[in-house]
Amino acid sequence: MIKNTIKKKFSYMDWRLLIPYIILSGFGILMVYSSSSYRAMTDYNNSEYFFYKQIIFASLGLFGALIVSFLSKRVFKNDKLLTYMLLGLFGILAYLLLWPGTATKGARGWIYFGSIGFQPAEFMKLNLILYLSWFISKHQSRINEGFYETMKKPLMITAAAVAMVFLQPDLGGAAIIAFICLVLFLHSGVKIKYGVMTFGAIGALYGLIIAVVKTFGSRIPFFQSYQMERITSFIDPFADIQDSGYQVVNSYYALSRGGLFGVGIGESIQKSGYLPEPHTDFILSIVGEELGLMGVLFVLVLFFYMVYRIFKNAIKIKDPFAQLVCIGIGTMFLAQGVINVGGATGLMPLTGVTFPFVSYGGSSLLVSAVSIGLVNNMYINDQISKLPK
Repeated sequence: MIKNTIKKKFSYMDWRLLIPYIILSGFGILMVYSSSSYRAMTDYNNSEYFFYKQIIFASLGLFGALIVSFLSKRVFKNDKLLTYMLLGLFGILAYLLLWPGTATKGARGWIYFGSIGFQPAEFMKLNLILYLSWFISKHQSRINEGFYETMKKPLMITAAAVAMVFLQPDLGGAAIIAFICLVLFLHSGVKIKYGVMTFGAIGALYGLIIAVVKTFGSRIPFFQSYQMERITSFIDPFADIQDSGYQVVNSYYALSRGGLFGVGIGESIQKSGYLPEPHTDFILSIVGEELGLMGVLFVLVLFFYMVYRIFKNAIKIKDPFAQLVCIGIGTMFLAQGVINVGGATGLMPLTGVTFPFVSYGGSSLLVSAVSIGLVNNMYINDQISKLPK
C-alpha cells in the first residue's frame, strides 16, 4: 500500500520545479569550491573545507525535499505541531539574545554544534509560512468580517519574530520574515487599499532612513555601526573605499573584470582576500568574475523560473492552505534573491542575505530544499485530487 502510494506520488512530481533546484544546487557546490578555496586554505589549511560541507548540506537538503514531497499534507496542517515548533524557535531566539556567550562577531544568530552552525531565523521563516497558511485558511470567513480581531494572534507572533531576529541583529532576516508575513496577510482577504498604504509606508520609512543618514550622517537608534556603514556604502560606496564601501567596490571590480564570459573557473582574484565572504553573500560576484555576465544570467534565469513556477502552482492549486504555502515560499525566495543581487550590485544596502542554493550555508540550504519539497508536495496532492474517483 505504502509502496503504491509513493509510486503514484512520484509519477506526479513537478519536475519543472525540481530540475532548476537540482541544477542550482549542483552549480552552487561547484562555485562554493571555487570561491572558498583561498579562505579555506588560509583559515583551515584545507582548500576543500567548505566544499565538502556544501556537498553534505546539499545531499541532506535533497533527501529532505524528497521525504517532504511524499508526506501526507495533514502533517503540515497539524496546528499543535506548528505551535510547538514556534515555541521552540522563540525559545532558542530568546536564549541567543539573553545569553552573552552566544555572540559571534557581534551577532547572536547562530547556535554551534562543533563546527556546524544552526541559524534559527532560517527555520522561523518556514515555520511562520506554515503556521500563517494554516491559520488564514482555517479562519478565512472570519477574516472577511473583521481582520484585526481575527488576526490579532498571528500579528503578535509575527511582530515578535521580526523583533527578535532584528535584535540579533539580523536586518536582512527580519526584513524577509516581515515581507513574507505581509504578503500572506494581504492575501488573506484584507482590502487592497490597506496593502497599498502598507507598502507606501514601508517605502516612505526606507526613504526617510536614507535621507537622515545622507543629510546628518548620524546614528539611528537600534542600528549597529556596521548596519549604518552598509547604508552609507549604498549611498556612495566610493566615498570610503577602504572602509564602509570596501565590499561593494570590490564586488564591482569582480563583476567588471568578468566581462561577458568571465576569466575562467578558479581564476578569480577578488576571492583571494579582497572580497569578504566570497562564498556566501558575494558568491554571485565571483560567478560574474569567473563566468562573466553569461554565468550570472544562467543562475538568475534558472532561479527566477523556479520562483515563477512556484507562483504558477499557487494560482492553479485549489486548496487555500496549499495555495498560501506556495505564495509564502515563493515570496521568501523572491525576497532573498532580490536582496542578495541588489546588495552585490549596489542597488540595495548590504544585509548579509545569501543567494538560495548557490551560496554556502547549511541552515539556508536545508530550509530552501525542504521548501521546494513542500511546494512539490502541494502540487502532487493537488494533481491527485483532480483524478477521477
